[in-house]
Amino acid sequence: MLDFSGFFRGFAKKETTTTITNISIKYMGDAHGLDGMEVRGSVFELKIPFQNKTGSDLLADNLKRPDLKIEGISVSAPFKLVGVNPKLPVLVKYQEGVELKLKIKVPDLPYSGPLSINLGEKDASMVRVEIQKIVAISKNARVDLEEAPSVLSVQKDQVLKRDVQLYKVLKYGDIVNGIKVNDPFVFSGSDPKLPFRLDQENSFIVSIYVLAPEFSYAGPLELTFS
Repeated sequence: MLDFSGFFRGFAKKETTTTITNISIKYMGDAHGLDGMEVRGSVFELKIPFQNKTGSDLLADNLKRPDLKIEGISVSAPFKLVGVNPKLPVLVKYQEGVELKLKIKVPDLPYSGPLSINLGEKDASMVRVEIQKIVAISKNARVDLEEAPSVLSVQKDQVLKRDVQLYKVLKYGDIVNGIKVNDPFVFSGSDPKLPFRLDQENSFIVSIYVLAPEFSYAGPLELTFS
Protein backbone atom coordinates (compact mmCIF):
# COMPACT_ATOMS: atom_id res chain seq x y z
CA MET A 1 0.00 0.00 0.00
CA LEU A 2 1.30 3.43 -0.91
CA ASP A 3 1.76 5.89 1.98
CA PHE A 4 0.61 9.42 1.02
CA SER A 5 0.68 10.83 4.57
CA GLY A 6 3.90 12.73 4.03
CA PHE A 7 2.63 14.06 0.72
CA PHE A 8 -0.57 15.49 2.21
CA ARG A 9 1.30 16.98 5.17
CA GLY A 10 3.19 19.06 2.69
CA PHE A 11 -0.10 20.72 1.73
CA ALA A 12 -1.31 21.30 5.28
CA LYS A 13 -2.63 24.83 5.83
CA LYS A 14 -0.06 27.09 7.45
CA GLU A 15 -1.09 29.47 10.22
CA THR A 16 -1.21 32.95 8.75
CA THR A 17 -0.88 36.32 10.47
CA THR A 18 -3.62 38.91 10.12
CA THR A 19 -2.51 42.50 10.50
CA ILE A 20 -5.25 44.88 11.70
CA THR A 21 -3.92 48.38 11.08
CA ASN A 22 -6.64 50.12 13.13
CA ILE A 23 -10.01 49.39 14.71
CA SER A 24 -12.99 51.75 14.36
CA ILE A 25 -16.04 51.34 16.61
CA LYS A 26 -19.25 53.18 15.71
CA TYR A 27 -22.37 53.78 17.79
CA MET A 28 -25.16 56.29 17.03
CA GLY A 29 -22.90 58.26 14.71
CA ASP A 30 -20.02 58.43 17.21
CA ALA A 31 -16.74 56.80 16.19
CA HIS A 32 -14.00 55.65 18.54
CA GLY A 33 -10.64 54.22 17.57
CA LEU A 34 -8.51 51.42 19.01
CA ASP A 35 -4.93 50.57 18.17
CA GLY A 36 -4.18 47.95 15.55
CA MET A 37 -2.99 44.46 16.37
CA GLU A 38 -1.39 41.31 14.98
CA VAL A 39 -3.58 38.20 15.08
CA ARG A 40 -2.42 34.59 14.72
CA GLY A 41 -4.95 31.85 14.27
CA SER A 42 -8.41 31.87 12.75
CA VAL A 43 -10.45 33.37 15.64
CA PHE A 44 -9.54 36.06 18.18
CA GLU A 45 -11.32 37.83 21.05
CA LEU A 46 -11.71 41.61 21.14
CA LYS A 47 -12.82 43.35 24.34
CA ILE A 48 -14.74 46.63 24.00
CA PRO A 49 -15.49 48.71 27.14
CA PHE A 50 -18.86 50.46 26.71
CA GLN A 51 -19.85 53.26 29.10
CA ASN A 52 -23.20 55.06 29.32
CA LYS A 53 -22.18 58.57 30.28
CA THR A 54 -22.40 61.91 28.54
CA GLY A 55 -19.34 63.64 29.94
CA SER A 56 -21.32 66.88 29.75
CA ASP A 57 -23.17 69.18 32.13
CA LEU A 58 -25.74 70.09 29.49
CA LEU A 59 -28.31 67.59 30.71
CA ALA A 60 -30.44 68.79 33.59
CA ASP A 61 -29.05 67.25 36.77
CA ASN A 62 -32.40 66.49 38.33
CA LEU A 63 -33.64 64.39 35.41
CA LYS A 64 -32.79 60.76 34.69
CA ARG A 65 -30.63 60.09 31.68
CA PRO A 66 -31.85 57.39 29.29
CA ASP A 67 -30.65 53.81 29.32
CA LEU A 68 -28.78 52.65 26.22
CA LYS A 69 -29.45 49.41 24.38
CA ILE A 70 -27.14 47.47 22.08
CA GLU A 71 -29.34 45.27 19.91
CA GLY A 72 -26.95 44.17 17.19
CA ILE A 73 -23.25 44.10 16.30
CA SER A 74 -21.66 43.78 12.87
CA VAL A 75 -18.05 43.67 11.67
CA SER A 76 -16.68 44.70 8.31
CA ALA A 77 -15.86 42.15 5.62
CA PRO A 78 -13.80 40.06 5.20
CA PHE A 79 -14.03 39.52 8.99
CA LYS A 80 -16.93 37.53 10.49
CA LEU A 81 -18.51 37.85 13.94
CA VAL A 82 -18.92 34.39 15.48
CA GLY A 83 -19.74 35.19 19.12
CA VAL A 84 -20.80 37.95 21.55
CA ASN A 85 -20.69 37.95 25.34
CA PRO A 86 -22.90 39.02 27.07
CA LYS A 87 -25.68 37.95 24.74
CA LEU A 88 -27.64 40.62 22.90
CA PRO A 89 -29.62 42.74 23.49
CA VAL A 90 -27.57 44.47 26.20
CA LEU A 91 -29.12 47.24 28.32
CA VAL A 92 -26.68 49.71 29.90
CA LYS A 93 -28.06 52.04 32.56
CA TYR A 94 -26.81 55.62 32.93
CA GLN A 95 -23.39 55.89 34.62
CA GLU A 96 -22.90 52.12 34.26
CA GLY A 97 -20.82 50.16 31.80
CA VAL A 98 -20.33 46.75 30.25
CA GLU A 99 -17.39 44.99 28.63
CA LEU A 100 -18.37 43.45 25.31
CA LYS A 101 -16.34 40.39 24.32
CA LEU A 102 -16.44 39.71 20.60
CA LYS A 103 -15.15 36.57 18.95
CA ILE A 104 -14.14 37.41 15.40
CA LYS A 105 -13.03 35.11 12.58
CA VAL A 106 -10.20 36.50 10.49
CA PRO A 107 -10.13 36.33 6.67
CA ASP A 108 -9.10 33.01 5.10
CA LEU A 109 -6.36 34.70 3.09
CA PRO A 110 -3.53 36.88 4.44
CA TYR A 111 -4.93 40.33 5.28
CA SER A 112 -3.55 43.71 6.28
CA GLY A 113 -5.99 46.55 6.78
CA PRO A 114 -8.65 48.10 9.06
CA LEU A 115 -11.46 46.51 11.03
CA SER A 116 -14.75 48.37 11.51
CA ILE A 117 -17.30 47.42 14.16
CA ASN A 118 -20.85 48.80 14.26
CA LEU A 119 -22.85 48.56 17.48
CA GLY A 120 -26.59 48.36 16.80
CA GLU A 121 -28.44 51.66 16.96
CA LYS A 122 -30.77 52.55 19.78
CA ASP A 123 -34.47 52.78 19.27
CA ALA A 124 -36.04 55.62 17.33
CA SER A 125 -36.75 57.63 20.48
CA MET A 126 -33.08 58.61 20.70
CA VAL A 127 -31.50 61.52 18.83
CA ARG A 128 -27.96 62.83 18.43
CA VAL A 129 -27.49 66.49 19.33
CA GLU A 130 -24.23 68.23 18.48
CA ILE A 131 -24.20 71.74 19.93
CA GLN A 132 -21.33 73.41 18.08
CA LYS A 133 -21.44 76.58 20.19
CA ILE A 134 -23.70 78.45 22.64
CA VAL A 135 -24.52 82.09 21.90
CA ALA A 136 -26.15 84.68 24.21
CA ILE A 137 -27.98 87.52 22.45
CA SER A 138 -29.48 90.79 23.74
CA LYS A 139 -30.52 94.05 22.08
CA ASN A 140 -26.99 95.43 22.40
CA ALA A 141 -24.72 92.40 22.41
CA ARG A 142 -24.04 88.99 20.89
CA VAL A 143 -21.53 86.84 22.75
CA ASP A 144 -20.21 83.31 22.15
CA LEU A 145 -20.40 81.64 25.54
CA GLU A 146 -18.96 78.27 24.51
CA GLU A 147 -17.23 77.42 21.27
CA ALA A 148 -16.19 73.86 22.11
CA PRO A 149 -18.71 71.38 20.65
CA SER A 150 -20.87 69.26 22.97
CA VAL A 151 -22.13 65.96 21.55
CA LEU A 152 -25.06 64.27 23.30
CA SER A 153 -27.17 61.17 22.72
CA VAL A 154 -30.53 62.01 24.29
CA GLN A 155 -34.17 61.07 24.20
CA LYS A 156 -36.54 63.17 22.13
CA ASP A 157 -37.74 66.12 24.23
CA GLN A 158 -35.05 65.50 26.86
CA VAL A 159 -34.58 68.61 29.00
CA LEU A 160 -31.19 70.31 28.57
CA LYS A 161 -29.81 72.84 31.04
CA ARG A 162 -27.39 75.73 30.58
CA ASP A 163 -26.19 78.15 33.27
CA VAL A 164 -25.49 81.60 31.79
CA GLN A 165 -23.62 84.55 33.27
CA LEU A 166 -25.95 87.36 32.16
CA TYR A 167 -23.43 90.14 32.72
CA LYS A 168 -21.78 88.99 29.50
CA VAL A 169 -24.74 90.41 27.53
CA LEU A 170 -26.75 92.54 30.00
CA LYS A 171 -26.00 95.00 32.82
CA TYR A 172 -26.97 95.55 36.44
CA GLY A 173 -30.57 96.66 36.83
CA ASP A 174 -31.80 95.25 33.49
CA ILE A 175 -35.10 93.36 33.49
CA VAL A 176 -35.51 90.14 31.50
CA ASN A 177 -39.11 89.63 30.37
CA GLY A 178 -38.55 86.88 27.84
CA ILE A 179 -36.07 84.24 26.66
CA LYS A 180 -36.14 82.66 23.21
CA VAL A 181 -34.09 79.81 21.77
CA ASN A 182 -33.44 78.98 18.15
CA ASP A 183 -35.20 76.16 16.30
CA PRO A 184 -35.29 73.21 16.67
CA PHE A 185 -34.93 73.75 20.44
CA VAL A 186 -37.92 74.80 22.59
CA PHE A 187 -37.63 77.03 25.67
CA SER A 188 -38.91 75.14 28.74
CA GLY A 189 -38.23 77.47 31.68
CA SER A 190 -35.65 79.34 33.71
CA ASP A 191 -34.43 79.75 37.27
CA PRO A 192 -35.20 82.43 38.38
CA LYS A 193 -38.54 82.41 36.61
CA LEU A 194 -39.49 85.13 34.15
CA PRO A 195 -39.67 88.07 34.53
CA PHE A 196 -36.66 88.87 36.71
CA ARG A 197 -34.32 91.76 37.38
CA LEU A 198 -30.53 91.63 37.48
CA ASP A 199 -30.26 92.78 41.09
CA GLN A 200 -26.89 91.32 42.10
CA GLU A 201 -23.98 93.64 41.38
CA ASN A 202 -21.06 91.26 40.82
CA SER A 203 -22.63 88.22 39.21
CA PHE A 204 -26.01 87.08 37.95
CA ILE A 205 -26.37 83.51 36.71
CA VAL A 206 -29.61 82.16 35.25
CA SER A 207 -30.33 78.47 34.62
CA ILE A 208 -32.08 77.96 31.29
CA TYR A 209 -34.00 74.79 30.40
CA VAL A 210 -34.71 73.81 26.80
CA LEU A 211 -36.23 70.73 25.16
CA ALA A 212 -33.94 68.77 22.86
CA PRO A 213 -35.04 68.43 19.21
CA GLU A 214 -37.18 65.53 18.01
CA PHE A 215 -34.55 64.72 15.38
CA SER A 216 -30.75 64.68 15.19
CA TYR A 217 -29.25 68.15 15.00
CA ALA A 218 -25.86 69.79 14.55
CA GLY A 219 -25.54 73.54 14.99
CA PRO A 220 -25.59 76.35 17.57
CA LEU A 221 -27.80 76.86 20.60
CA GLU A 222 -28.80 80.54 20.62
CA LEU A 223 -30.29 82.17 23.75
CA THR A 224 -32.00 85.53 23.16
CA PHE A 225 -32.87 87.75 26.13
CA SER A 226 -35.43 90.54 25.90
